Amino acid sequence: MINYEFPINEKFRKYLKIEYLFKQYDFFIKQKHNQYISNVIFQLIFKLNVNAARADIKVELINDLQKIQTKYKKLSDDANKLKKRLEKNNSFTPYSSSGNKMIQELKVRSESPTYINDIDFSKYKLWNETQDTRTKNLFFRDLTNHISPIKDSIYFILSVLRKDSHKENLTAINAVAQLKLNPSNRFDLLTIHLRDTSLYEPTISANKYAININLSKLDEDKSTRKTIKFSASLHSL
Repeated sequence: MINYEFPINEKFRKYLKIEYLFKQYDFFIKQKHNQYISNVIFQLIFKLNVNAARADIKVELINDLQKIQTKYKKLSDDANKLKKRLEKNNSFTPYSSSGNKMIQELKVRSESPTYINDIDFSKYKLWNETQDTRTKNLFFRDLTNHISPIKDSIYFILSVLRKDSHKENLTAINAVAQLKLNPSNRFDLLTIHLRDTSLYEPTISANKYAININLSKLDEDKSTRKTIKFSASLHSL
């Protein structure tokens, strides 16, 4: 089964994008580091500081954690702990490394057309060659400590959102289907579930009364099926 997630509002679009960056970071930090892995991790850290270490994101997360405290009594303690961590973090000073010249230089190079490399940056090459994976991970941890509450809060909020869902089986006639909405209910996320053998890519358009789902062929040379069975889940926080 392939699950396609479509955020219904801009806030959860931001959450999903930040979650994606954190998951990339989580993957690469577990690898045995060489110069190429280190380059990717630094690039991700800089992207996370631009996208996640923002005061507006912190405020939105605190509000959503408060909403979870009110709506889900069993999750109230966990939500409250995360909220306190966010409230305690009064500074999002990037990288906690204002005096680290190598990091400052890497940040500048990350914005260049060739991104980060050690071809003409001997200080960075020396660091890569002389630090083992454990030492590098300690270094990276220090660079990301200030955004760990953001990461944990986004993971928690999205896990709650994904579990709170209403699933409906649908049939697309001529590759088009409609999911009717109750205008009095507010939804944050739509998940479309298609078989992993499906050759159709979903796109959506929505208003407060319905979500229109269009399925386009991945392989345009094949004839369009008249009916396509699939399912969709609506999620709300």
